[in-house]
Amino acid sequence: MNPEILALGILFALASAVWLWSLGARDVSVADIFWPIYHVVLGIFFYAQSATPSVFQSTALALIALWGLRLAYHLRRRQIGLGEDHRYTAIRNANGPNFPYTSLYLIFLPQAFMAWIICLILPPIFAQTAEVTWREWAGLLIATSGFVYEFVADLQLTKFRAQKSPTAILNTGLWRYSRHPNYFGEWLFWLGVCCISLHYSFWQPLLAMALLTFLLTRITGVKRMESTIGDRRPGYVDYVAHTSSFFPWKQLLNLALMFVIATPDVQASGTPTNQPETQTLVKTETWVFRAFIDKKEVGYHSFKAQYHPEGIMLEGEAKFEYKVMGITFFSYEHRVREEYDENFCLQKIASDTQIKDKSFSLVGSLTPRGFRVASEKKELHDTQCIVPFAYWAPTFIAQHTLLNGQTGELVPVSIYPENLTDSSTKTSYRVEADEMSLAVSYDADGKWIGLVSDLPAKRKLIYKLQSYKSQPVAFLASTR
Repeated sequence: MNPEILALGILFALASAVWLWSLGARDVSVADIFWPIYHVVLGIFFYAQSATPSVFQSTALALIALWGLRLAYHLRRRQIGLGEDHRYTAIRNANGPNFPYTSLYLIFLPQAFMAWIICLILPPIFAQTAEVTWREWAGLLIATSGFVYEFVADLQLTKFRAQKSPTAILNTGLWRYSRHPNYFGEWLFWLGVCCISLHYSFWQPLLAMALLTFLLTRITGVKRMESTIGDRRPGYVDYVAHTSSFFPWKQLLNLALMFVIATPDVQASGTPTNQPETQTLVKTETWVFRAFIDKKEVGYHSFKAQYHPEGIMLEGEAKFEYKVMGITFFSYEHRVREEYDENFCLQKIASDTQIKDKSFSLVGSLTPRGFRVASEKKELHDTQCIVPFAYWAPTFIAQHTLLNGQTGELVPVSIYPENLTDSSTKTSYRVEADEMSLAVSYDADGKWIGLVSDLPAKRKLIYKLQSYKSQPVAFLASTR
């Protein structure tokens, strides 16, 4: 029998045994404990197929076993005395009284199948008899780094949970750079293993990394962990606004910056030049809004604007989810990056939007002929100063047309001041367009502090300012 098919049968048998255990324990959470065990079992199985395993292959198997057994022990220790994980309890409640039995093909067998797909990267590694090159050892080093990264992140989380209240937010150590460094460490571990396999194969490692990335970011990892965490930890919304969800971009960018600074500038002749650099303090503004539909909180919308000598950089992120009796009626995710000149005219834009099951992407930039937008409808707007729905910008209220940052369409608008009872502390402007009417409010200094948008069925989308920061940051500039 084909070894890969036999390996799948082994995992299905093991998953069925774990399922039987879960029936007696009344706890589907045991499925998580055996996720790393599946990889260890198949690692040993494929290793055993090798007639004369090398030192490198034995080292790779030892690292996989160390990773899997350590993670299984950590997950088991974390679950002791806590009962079934609340995420599985929610799935149980949604599937009715037969869930203990249907969980075999809803949870256990699919999990084993996905572990099998990932482990298909192992046969090419253990079947090779050629001499190992530095590339394979580099892949092993990457995998070791991922193992250490995940291990340290779990240690920091365990220590934090033992000392802090359940509503506290861990935002120090590795958790300062991403909200899920343990998942990133696991991703990095398998990236290293895939790099080894990629030396001998092609589709297996690419398929494995695509599946693992999807699982860790969209299904069993980040998305599932954060689906209800904002309700249990009020400060998590602010943490989300300032911290990457998965990749530790700050660390990666700092490493790149250190490399650039440490590398001398070389002229065409090959001799290094000593060109002085100066640091300039520039302003950074950060807004974090809590979003409500009527009185029900549905998510957040955050903005960060950095003012530097060449212009303004803005990054925005929004996430809404409207539920009634546990059923999601509306979900919305939006990320945007915009660049402006000193006059608040848009130079570049890139956005990704997910509304329920529909996805939208937009890229735009200023050209000599106008502002070119690439989206579902490729358009060229004949203007050299285009402005999106930038409520934070001081020039916003003077606009007659605004760029829709999701579709790329140029929308005619009417913006006029509203009469308020107490105009000394707040001003408000009404923004109207086809099928849209909203009010934007500012404080006495002109700072954006809120928004109320009319929705169908006489409902309202309301932004309430949770936090605002304005601070100087260092901007590295060359004095050429």
